[in-house]
Amino acid sequence: MLALAGPAHSEAATGENTPNQLAPGQGLTFSDLEAAKIQIKLVTEMLVQREGSPQFPITNQADWNITVESGAKIGWSFQPTVHSPRGDRVGQKFASTATLDKPWYTPNGEAIWQFTEGTLIFVRSFKNGGAMRMSIGFKQDGPNLTCIANLVFARERDKNSLTMNSAIDGVPFTAFSWKPVSSSCDVSR
Repeated sequence: MLALAGPAHSEAATGENTPNQLAPGQGLTFSDLEAAKIQIKLVTEMLVQREGSPQFPITNQADWNITVESGAKIGWSFQPTVHSPRGDRVGQKFASTATLDKPWYTPNGEAIWQFTEGTLIFVRSFKNGGAMRMSIGFKQDGPNLTCIANLVFARERDKNSLTMNSAIDGVPFTAFSWKPVSSSCDVSR
């Protein structure tokens, strides 16, 4: 079972005093979100290194489309874009369906979707240690449903980097630092 406690060992405590942070969706259940369509854009700056090359900065953009389906199912797609000194590269779109609270394996490690206290959470561990967590907080105000998303990377204790496979080309790279730059979240039914 995956667990990610944040913000320990992350580069930024994105959940603390975040502008426009929504109060938890008190009383909001997963079934209340059924048929919700969520669009998220998360932008993170990183200092990275590929084997045999010097460190260089990148801006990583993750575009997510998520649909909450019946039967505790989540349909999702993810498309990465990397902006680097070598130019912009758009990766292939990954799409799948997952069941809430049922982990599965990815090329990078184990992944799971969870829902707690009005927040939908995606956690993915990395084979070489560390993990990432995307949290999507919801707020219901009458008929209006709004969301906010954030992304946290965490490395293992006593390690100064995080190694993962690139979502663009599958080649391993090491991230030495990372910080969230921006996020947007829209939800409709």
